[in-house]
Amino acid sequence: MKRVLKTLGVGAILVYFPVMLAFVSYDKHKTLCRGIESEISDSVANRFISAQEVKDVVLEKYPDILGKPLDKINTEEMEHFFEKYPAIKNCEVFYTLSGILHVDIKQKEPVLRVFDRSGSCYLDEDGNKMPLSTKHTAHVLVANGYINKLKNREDLFHLAMFINDDPFWRSQIEQIYVDKKGEFILIPRVGDHKIEFGGADRMETKFRNLKALYQNGWDAREWNLYNKVSLKYNGQVVCSKVN
Repeated sequence: MKRVLKTLGVGAILVYFPVMLAFVSYDKHKTLCRGIESEISDSVANRFISAQEVKDVVLEKYPDILGKPLDKINTEEMEHFFEKYPAIKNCEVFYTLSGILHVDIKQKEPVLRVFDRSGSCYLDEDGNKMPLSTKHTAHVLVANGYINKLKNREDLFHLAMFINDDPFWRSQIEQIYVDKKGEFILIPRVGDHKIEFGGADRMETKFRNLKALYQNGWDAREWNLYNKVSLKYNGQVVCSKVN
């Protein structure tokens, strides 16, 4: 008896899915697009594009989309179209059987704003350039100075990512300056000193030594008594007082 019931159950499943797929296919052919909805992830931190702008772009690019059968809408083409935007990292387009087209956007995350001879741009979390936006200014780490003197520009990105990935340094370091020698100088938010970082070598050790100085070496009243902290020398943290 159990074997019979099991066989009947498997048979029912085999019949159920083709029928449902046929129903969905038919329903998709029959259902018309009656609206567009968009969701922008991380829209609180970054506002390079809004949900309303996405809807406007869809209607401008595809003026006959409302009232169009769902199975006639090329969602893959639409995804590729939006992913060409410099501020968009990923786009997913799908629709519901009720006729609503969803366009969900993930924005790129800028981690550094670079000022050099060619102008200004952002670098995102993958190290790719992002143009500035007239609608939104990201509050991120700034890099300027003699950027062209860097032997390897990737060093700048790696340094910025190290700072950005650590909550302590993200809140303390606000600027990376590249001097004429192509070496890094860090400008902190708190204190009147500058930090001679040197090259991108021994990065973890340098930041570990600097954190030890901040947390255990200086009294809170001493933060403004120094104008320079050098991490360039292996195994040493050299502090210079204001004259």
